[in-house]
Amino acid sequence: MTERKAVHYGQVEIIPGITCDAYVLDDGTAVLSERGTAELLGMKHASLQSMAVTGVPKTLKPFVDKGLTMAVTLVEVTAKGSPYEGRKITIYDSNFVESLMCAYAMAIGHNVLQKNQMHIGRRCVLLQSALVRTVLESAIKEACGMPAKIQETAQKHYTDIVELMKESGLKCSVDGDIAIKTDITDFLDIPQSTLNSFLSKHRSKIEPIKLERATIQAIGSKAGRMNGYCLKDVGTIALGMDSVIGIKLKEKMFGSVSSLAKFETKGEIEWQKVLGKVFAGFGFHHNYTLNGYRVDFYVEELNLICECNGYDNHIHYNQTQEKEREEYLNKNYRVVRFHHLTDLETLVNGILHAQVGTVVKLYDASHVYSDSSQSAALSAQ
Repeated sequence: MTERKAVHYGQVEIIPGITCDAYVLDDGTAVLSERGTAELLGMKHASLQSMAVTGVPKTLKPFVDKGLTMAVTLVEVTAKGSPYEGRKITIYDSNFVESLMCAYAMAIGHNVLQKNQMHIGRRCVLLQSALVRTVLESAIKEACGMPAKIQETAQKHYTDIVELMKESGLKCSVDGDIAIKTDITDFLDIPQSTLNSFLSKHRSKIEPIKLERATIQAIGSKAGRMNGYCLKDVGTIALGMDSVIGIKLKEKMFGSVSSLAKFETKGEIEWQKVLGKVFAGFGFHHNYTLNGYRVDFYVEELNLICECNGYDNHIHYNQTQEKEREEYLNKNYRVVRFHHLTDLETLVNGILHAQVGTVVKLYDASHVYSDSSQSAALSAQ
């Protein structure tokens, strides 16, 4: 049997703020990476990996297509631009993703999902509804000779981020629907340098609105020039940045399990490299299990746990178990929880102050890099 190859690569963004690695194989099959499939459906990556071994959960079996198999399919990535070029990855085709989505949607409709599966069911229902409307709208536009813009249409139909932002306290200085930079930084509680870095990185997607002089004066500014941003673009900023408010918005939209998945992956991978050098010669572990509880980083000799994006990054749906986890770790280890954009100096200082029985939390925005400067700093270590 000829081994398939992933020859084309891209990132699909059906849900605003959640990008998934997508491929087209050499036989024309459209697929998502295993991690991309998990993020799209709102699952933990480890849970999907586990299903490949144990099969679909018992609650789903009555609703799963008889021909559906959880057999792992590995393909070699030859596509240019993929971070996994030259490696083999696990993928799932669109038929599998659609079947699993339908099974979760049917299961939640029959009220048989367990508590730790409900968020997946809700997301799948929203996805199905958004995708059906997207196909209809795109087909109509295509038939009329208009551009379909499928991903944008799907994002629009998935949810209304604007209403969520307004409910969360966003205030717009211009006519109630155009935000200036101060509005955005106040809302997200981030430094303007961080916002500027994000806008520069995404300038092809976010188009600023040049405000007229009279408008600038009307809002009480003496600036000679000023840009505003439409609410849709503010939503893109809010969902694309890992601020505390951004995380809360993603939790409201997507459920708490996968809202941090993208950032956890990026943050943990980068910090694993840095901390691996800092603690060279120590018993340093990544994704380590202590008394049945997984932690991001553990240093044996220092009895130290470091959790990246860790204030609620390890969700246990049973709140009693979550409380037991926190009590056990805090009682027996020195625990430091840090934002994945925290600077190294602040993290080291936090580690030096950590003691058993207390938790050091490093989420102060003044010690957080912008995306670009943090990446450069980490790469230089």
